[in-house]
Amino acid sequence: MSVDETIDRNRRNRGVVRAAVTNVIKSVEEELAKEVPDIEVLQDKLNILEERETDLQTLDETINGQIKLVDLEKEVEHELEYSDSIIRYKGKIRRFIDKHRCSNVDAAVITRQVNNTKLPKIVLDKFVGDIRKFHEFWPAFEAAVHDNPSLTRVEKFNYLRSLLIGDADRVISGLTLTNENYDKAVEVLKDRFGQRQAMISAYMNTLLSLQPVRRINDTLGLRNLYDEINNSIRSLKSLGIDIDSYGNLLYPILDRCIPVELMLLFNRDKVVEGVKEPVVSDLINVLKGEMEARERSFSERTELIPIAKSNYPLFKKTQTHPLIEAVLPRQH
Repeated sequence: MSVDETIDRNRRNRGVVRAAVTNVIKSVEEELAKEVPDIEVLQDKLNILEERETDLQTLDETINGQIKLVDLEKEVEHELEYSDSIIRYKGKIRRFIDKHRCSNVDAAVITRQVNNTKLPKIVLDKFVGDIRKFHEFWPAFEAAVHDNPSLTRVEKFNYLRSLLIGDADRVISGLTLTNENYDKAVEVLKDRFGQRQAMISAYMNTLLSLQPVRRINDTLGLRNLYDEINNSIRSLKSLGIDIDSYGNLLYPILDRCIPVELMLLFNRDKVVEGVKEPVVSDLINVLKGEMEARERSFSERTELIPIAKSNYPLFKKTQTHPLIEAVLPRQH
């Protein structure tokens, strides 16, 4: 096959691709002109345009390397016309899709309708990739979006992407907005952040990194310590973990964090009761009781004691008690 025949063949192939691009652009215009354009259809058109754009670039480069230099300027001019059209319509599609994404900075607001009754707006927190928060994020998203029959999978994918930031967003950043990729994104997120054993390990690490409270009269420290312990243990229980069955592991962790005086009182009571192996839940209850008693006492004292200047007069430096005068020698 001669060079001219090869060029002619490549141009014919390019003509077919250009015709396909023209048809896609025409169908995009028709879809956007509808009262309610179909996001899934537009997303499919966008994918096709991207594929045809790649095909045209390959054919253009091949033909430009084969033709004479004098013909190159006109050839490139026609190539740019098609390239500009593709870029322009890709932008139109993306702008339309972006308008239908949740744009709320702090949360996505999903409005659902059941039996023609408008339900209250549901605010979903964003997920940053903290494995300890996934079992809170996913059930909320699943109820509001994933199981919502009125939403297409592309719309669900839009909502999902708007709620992911940080590590969570990076995990699915390579997936384009398609029906199939929504299912892949859900699978990737569950595999990365939803594994039960990984969540258990994360909460155990949280307990291991607790800051000890050294003084029993540190009421604020006791409150923060109790909240941290209680939150982690509550989450472990939701994962099916029996805290008392992990006593051999958790007891030394809590022993390290709780003030020595409080541990002494706890162990003394258990010795009196004849308990050889105290359970973790009892120790947590003792911590809670001590913390609440101190908070109540502090609150009551604050309410009863007025904030005022001292009623006791200040002694002047020149004043000296008579007994002291009798004992101290006079200075001449």
